[in-house]
Amino acid sequence: MAELQLLVPERKKNFKNYELYLELVRNYITLHKSLTKLLNNTERNMNTEEKILEAAKKVFTRNGYAAARMDEIASEAGINRALLHYYFRSKDKLFQLIFEERFEQFFSGVAAILSSDKTIFQKVTSLVEHELNTLIKHPDIPIFVLNEINRNPDFIIQRMKTSNINVHQIFGLLDTQLKAEAAAGIIKELPVVSFFFNVMGLCIYPFVARNLISALVKMPKNETLELLRNRKEEITRFIIDGLRP
Repeated sequence: MAELQLLVPERKKNFKNYELYLELVRNYITLHKSLTKLLNNTERNMNTEEKILEAAKKVFTRNGYAAARMDEIASEAGINRALLHYYFRSKDKLFQLIFEERFEQFFSGVAAILSSDKTIFQKVTSLVEHELNTLIKHPDIPIFVLNEINRNPDFIIQRMKTSNINVHQIFGLLDTQLKAEAAAGIIKELPVVSFFFNVMGLCIYPFVARNLISALVKMPKNETLELLRNRKEEITRFIIDGLRP
C-alpha cells in the first residue's frame, strides 16, 4: 500500500514493536477511508435532499397542495420516485416541512418588529425593509402561504399557536401603541387592522401580482423585482405620510 509505505519509518528506527506499528497504521488508513466515504455520502445526501426541497417548493407553489403530485416533484428534482420516498415518505410531511420554513421566514421577522419598543414610524420602516428583503429573496412566499391559508386556515392558526408567535398579544401591544401615539398627536387614529393591511398590502400585493404586472407593461420579471427592490423608500414614505395627523 502506497499510503502505508509513506508512514513506515526508514530502517524501522526507534520502534520496539514494528508489527504493532504497522497494524495501527493500517487501522488508521482504513478509518480515514471510511470517514472520507461517509462524509462524501453525507454531502451527496444533503445535496439530494436540497434538490427535492427546491423542486417541491416550485411544484407546490405552481400547483397548490391538492394538485401537486409526488411524481412531478421527483421529475422536477431529476430523481426517481423511489428515491424521493426514501427521503420523504409522504406529500404531507414534505409540504409541512416547506410550509413551516416559509412561515418562519414570513412571520417571525414581522412579529419581532411589532413586539419591539420602536416608534410606529420606526416600525413601518423596519417592516417594509424586512418584508421587501424577504420577498425579493423568496418571491414565491406570498402565493405559497396564501394558497395554504385559503386551503386550510385551521392549519395556519394551529401553526401560530405552536410557534413562539403570540398573534393576539402582538396585535394588542400594537393597538395600544397606535392609540397612545394618536393621543399624543404623533399619528392620526387608525385601527390596528387597517395599519396591518396598509403595510402588508403595499409590500405583498406587488409580489402576488408581479407576473400580471410584467405581462401588462411588458417588463421582464427580473426588472420587475429590481423595481420592487427600489420601492422601499417610496412605500415607507407613503405609509408614514398617511399616518400623520
